[in-house]
Amino acid sequence: MSHNYSIKSIFKRFKWKISITFLLLVIENVSKVLQPLVLGIAINDLINKKNDGLLLFCLLYGISFLIGVIRRYYDTRAYTSIYTNVASEIAEAQNQKDISVSSIAARSSLIKELVDFFEHDVTLAFTSLIGVVGALVMLALFDWWIFGACLLTIFLIFIIYSLSNKKIYSFNIGLNDELEHRITILESREQKGIIIHFKNISNWMVKLSDLETLNFGIIEILLFVLAVFALYISASTENVTAGSIFSTITYILEFSNGIFMLPIVFQQLIRLQEISSRLKSI
Repeated sequence: MSHNYSIKSIFKRFKWKISITFLLLVIENVSKVLQPLVLGIAINDLINKKNDGLLLFCLLYGISFLIGVIRRYYDTRAYTSIYTNVASEIAEAQNQKDISVSSIAARSSLIKELVDFFEHDVTLAFTSLIGVVGALVMLALFDWWIFGACLLTIFLIFIIYSLSNKKIYSFNIGLNDELEHRITILESREQKGIIIHFKNISNWMVKLSDLETLNFGIIEILLFVLAVFALYISASTENVTAGSIFSTITYILEFSNGIFMLPIVFQQLIRLQEISSRLKSI
């Protein structure tokens, strides 16, 4: 039987298991998005000798903590089950086709990356996306100029990674080509070939890292300028309170953390698209 082991097909096969993890993740992160707002209210209440805001913050934190523990407990069991099923199928299918042990081992490792994408990268992406969207909504309530600056930052980061897309994909092709031949090269026991193999892997990893570092530097500068701008604007607002300044800056930091992580997930998604192309119709 032929199977397509793309990200989309894996999700369709195990949609209920994966969807439950996503639902728990959304509830956990929505409660986290509300925390800076509630903490700002708590600060203002405490200044006015009231404890209502502090009690509300404790309740919200407790919900987030409880859901987070349940999600992590469930995630491990769900994704290890998915990996066991898919990796076993791949090994069986390729054994029937008399595929080399080297390719079977390499592709079993690649399928682990696809499953890890759902468990780790999608979790990171959801967390970042909810954080970014939640921060944008809250910042729009505080100040439209800060909200506009955030949208401009998103646009500039999108341009940066759009220009990097083809290079990231190309570098991953080279890296995965080398990884698929690893066992064959090691079994040959030719020292020169082994050295060349690992040097090639290092070269591809350095190229990916250099591109990531360049993008990181540009994005870091953009986010620093955004933080300074937001601090200046929030402090210049009429009738400003300590709680509102705290909430605004916290949401800017949350936005920055989220928007910084999304491109990393994007880069991993490009890598997995290349991996999926190798696992089609096994």
